[in-house]
Amino acid sequence: MATVKLIVFDLGRVLVRICDDWHHAAEVAGLSGQFPEADPISRAVMGELSVLCEIGAINHAMFCRRVAHLFNVPTAHVEKISEAYLLCPYDGAAALIDDLRRAGVRTAALSNTNSRHWELMTASPSPIAELLQKLDHRITSFQAGLRKPDAQIFAHVERLAGATGAQILFFDDVLDNVAAAQTQGWDAVLVTNRDDPVSQIRTALGESGIL
Repeated sequence: MATVKLIVFDLGRVLVRICDDWHHAAEVAGLSGQFPEADPISRAVMGELSVLCEIGAINHAMFCRRVAHLFNVPTAHVEKISEAYLLCPYDGAAALIDDLRRAGVRTAALSNTNSRHWELMTASPSPIAELLQKLDHRITSFQAGLRKPDAQIFAHVERLAGATGAQILFFDDVLDNVAAAQTQGWDAVLVTNRDDPVSQIRTALGESGIL
């Protein structure tokens, strides 16, 4: 069995608490009821725009303008809702990374995110920024021009971090991403506990003999 040299974490719903969906974000932004229900076609188009934004093909401002046009709402509303999506680190997330560092294990974030969300997450001082600063590597889809579950982004992490295959343990809340990481030879765990993912992660690390 290969020794784990690197533990890679998704951010949203793994280390960082985010809104449940767009309507939850609207509530957080103080715009409850201001965003219409999406029909299947509009939802698909919005998903495509999100992907383009997350790989850096369009910037966040363009994403907001296009979504506003799609749903016939003010661009400022879309911007405010999007920026409300990020909440805070999960309880115990920072302590988890500290414990892994003391155990001599390197850590990384691998996140499908856009430039504006990353700007908000890394703005200091903030609890999310402080958490991210503890990690050895921070890899984002918009900077790489790739996003999970594309196999190339997992290879990108390997080149950047100098670890490969079973030397890497990965935690993500999306099944397709976990499956893609496993295809790359990584040991990958699906995070299913949205209330307390850190406890699930600690259990898995204990079972692996890492913590």
